[in-house]
Amino acid sequence: MKILSKSSLKQSGVLALILLIILLIVLVLVFSQQILSNISQLSYSANLVALIVAIIFPIILVAVIIYNIVNLIKEKTHKKPGVHLKVKLVLFFAFIAFLASAPQSMLSINFIKSSINFWLRAGIGDALKGGLSISLDYYQSKVDNLQKFNKSQALPLLLKGITGHPDSVWEKLRYLNPEISFLQIYDTGGREVFFRGDKQGRLDDFAEVKNRTGILPKVERKNISILRSIGKHTIGNRNYTVIAGIILPGNFNKNARDLTSSLETFNQLNKYNRLFVYVVSVFYFLFTLPILLLVILLSFILTDELLRPIVDLEKATRRVADGDFSFRILSRSEDELSVLINSFNKMIGELGSSREKLVHAEKIAAWQDIAQRLAHEIRNPLTPIKLSAQRILKKFKTDPGEMEKILESSVKAIVDEVDNLDKLLKEFREFAKLPNPHPLILNVKEVIEESAGMFRNVTDNVRIETDSISDKIRVKADPAQIKQVFNNLFRNAIQSINGKGRIVVAVDLVKKEGEQYCRIQVKDNGSGIDDEYKDKIFDPYFTTKEHGTGLGLSIVERIVFDHNGHIWFESKKGIGTTIFIDLPHGEIYE
Repeated sequence: MKILSKSSLKQSGVLALILLIILLIVLVLVFSQQILSNISQLSYSANLVALIVAIIFPIILVAVIIYNIVNLIKEKTHKKPGVHLKVKLVLFFAFIAFLASAPQSMLSINFIKSSINFWLRAGIGDALKGGLSISLDYYQSKVDNLQKFNKSQALPLLLKGITGHPDSVWEKLRYLNPEISFLQIYDTGGREVFFRGDKQGRLDDFAEVKNRTGILPKVERKNISILRSIGKHTIGNRNYTVIAGIILPGNFNKNARDLTSSLETFNQLNKYNRLFVYVVSVFYFLFTLPILLLVILLSFILTDELLRPIVDLEKATRRVADGDFSFRILSRSEDELSVLINSFNKMIGELGSSREKLVHAEKIAAWQDIAQRLAHEIRNPLTPIKLSAQRILKKFKTDPGEMEKILESSVKAIVDEVDNLDKLLKEFREFAKLPNPHPLILNVKEVIEESAGMFRNVTDNVRIETDSISDKIRVKADPAQIKQVFNNLFRNAIQSINGKGRIVVAVDLVKKEGEQYCRIQVKDNGSGIDDEYKDKIFDPYFTTKEHGTGLGLSIVERIVFDHNGHIWFESKKGIGTTIFIDLPHGEIYE
């Protein structure tokens, strides 16, 4: 039993495509954030990776889709079952994917454009400039305070008592200048003689700043920023190096940098507004296109799986129509289509069983009919044989001297009828034992010419015309059986035209129900067929000829049917008859 296997759903392929779609969505989120955050610097590495992913991957997808489209065109060319519906479903899925992605893309880009325009018009730039200005003024005020503090002429007087009453000195300084965070004093030998305030500002290595004065470079640590001012002062007839400092808040530098970066980004957006929208649009297209292509590729896989049961049913129906009732469809799903397939398989099983019984009954009936006809045909010559024998016997008994007068004619009648019986049984044997065809690729004109040449030599009064037949037309058939077909047709045509007339043979290629056939016409200008006999001329043992057996056209019909062909005729009394034969697999070979 032949089984048509329905392949399982390609879960791995579908899952892989879904994972790729998810990956693309993640990439869109990551790179979109990257582009938005780096629009002022136009990060080369990030954008390069984005472009590689957005260009190479779509090219691969387009190549795969083109491969599937080429296969679809081949299937359409070979008229495979379900191909038209498959084309419609793929186009439908692609249209739905485009319909879902295109408006979303346009709305997203338009939203970004509107948002940028709103930000640019909302005074954000002025606010950023003001914030940055305030932070710079704050920083500069601290620097100015330190400079004034260390240049103050009253500072030496305030610092008297640094050795005897250091805490009192520090309290006075803090009272007069509360912004000072720490104070550190070194003598000429580099020894620290005074330190009060926040210990985070303490200078560990005096040698680095020993010979410097004024504002020192800002020192940034993990959580703070330190501003220092250094000055040389004489306190109580002794020289000292005085280091005063202010510790800025831990988030001051970060906020200042954020303000500077934001203002830079804002200025870039303001300057390259149109370019930014264009970049975002291109970016959106480059990442939306692969998703659209993946959906189209996914539609090919899903369409194959959706149509597979329908295609299997169509194939099975064709096989059943060709007479193969052992065909079955294997379904692994549990949906409505599986119920239909199971019902179809059950129906085919019942049809196959019924067909076997029907074929058996038809064979019995056919052979019963042939046996009756054969018995009738055998009985016909037995009557003259019996009468001739009785005549001889009667003459022998009543008048032996006259035997010579009737002996020759009676014996001749017996011999003729025995010959007819022998001919009848010989053709019956040929009809009953006609072998299965063994087809080869044949040149139609050569086969026809071979048969026509035999009958052209028999009589000069019959013209068989084959000039219009192309010598490039080929057909797949059994050489001996096809030759037998033409021999019978030419013999019948010659008998129909009574030994004088013309027979015209034509060959063409035709298409029926999507299949190509070689159509052969054998036309004679003979007596034609009476209307009352037209339904019987292919019946076994039916003949209108005096010495015909009635098996010639039956053999022709059977050979044509064994070649999956079709035979019919057109005839008009007194004008002639045309026999038509369609044989499949007709081709033209150059």
